[in-house]
Amino acid sequence: MNEIKVAENKTLKLTNVVSRRIAPEELGNMMVALTQLQNFIKSHNAQPIGPLVQAITFTPDHQMKLILMQQATQFIPQMEQGYHMDAVLRVKNCLYAHYCGPMSQSQLAASKLQIHAFENEQTLTGDTYTIFVNQDDDDAVIDVFMETK
Repeated sequence: MNEIKVAENKTLKLTNVVSRRIAPEELGNMMVALTQLQNFIKSHNAQPIGPLVQAITFTPDHQMKLILMQQATQFIPQMEQGYHMDAVLRVKNCLYAHYCGPMSQSQLAASKLQIHAFENEQTLTGDTYTIFVNQDDDDAVIDVFMETK
């Protein structure tokens, strides 16, 4: 069954998050970047846990940043260039969408949150966190968090 459930005032909380910014020239090789991220975690005696998180944020000069995030079983104190570690990542005051349906239509969850913000006169920061909870050949379960001001 296809559906998108929306909620307000939600908090995204992740622990032991390893993140890696994806450069524009890497966009065609996202699976390679994901494999590198997971191998980095494993090479530091930890294991990747939970679903993949993709963050889209904007710099003060309005440049888009795409960041892959993966939770790990433990905190990794030694970071290499290109990687960042957060013991706890907490994003409050988010609009939230829970999407169930075809992967090809998953962008509708973000669109629905943008419409919801518009209709309810809420201002979005532009930061979006997409959590790929589950996916198979056709169907996906995706959670989307959009931070509000």
